[in-house]
Amino acid sequence: MIAAIQHCHDRSADHNSRIVKDISWFAYVAQMGESIAAEYVVAKRLGFDYTPGITWDKSKADVGDHIEVKWSANPASNLWIQESDRQDRDIAVLVTGSSPKMQIVGWMPVAIAKKPRYRNPSQNNWSVPQINLQPIETLQRSNYAHSVI
Repeated sequence: MIAAIQHCHDRSADHNSRIVKDISWFAYVAQMGESIAAEYVVAKRLGFDYTPGITWDKSKADVGDHIEVKWSANPASNLWIQESDRQDRDIAVLVTGSSPKMQIVGWMPVAIAKKPRYRNPSQNNWSVPQINLQPIETLQRSNYAHSVI
């Protein structure tokens, strides 16, 4: 929560990259805290060291060198990919639930998630149904585990 508060101290939830904008600052901090917890869950599961931090410019991956963690409190949520997500090298991992009960749903390379079949023109992003994600166990055995795409 400390990292979330530090990140949000001079920001509003009403910035252009958010879909849901009309929330209180406290709810915004809580969402950032849940996002950070989701990153920690993925890092721990995959054996990476983790230092909390949020990069808006997408210059740094959430976990390791190329893992982008996407979190939703909704257990049925799709994996949502934004225009700003790095498609040339990142893997997106979907985590759902709320701390302390979070579930790693699955993963997909961002380059594949940005294919036209997943395009959501109404929000100018991509939406990948959970059924299309690979189980996290397959990431560790895949070509994507520790290499750049």
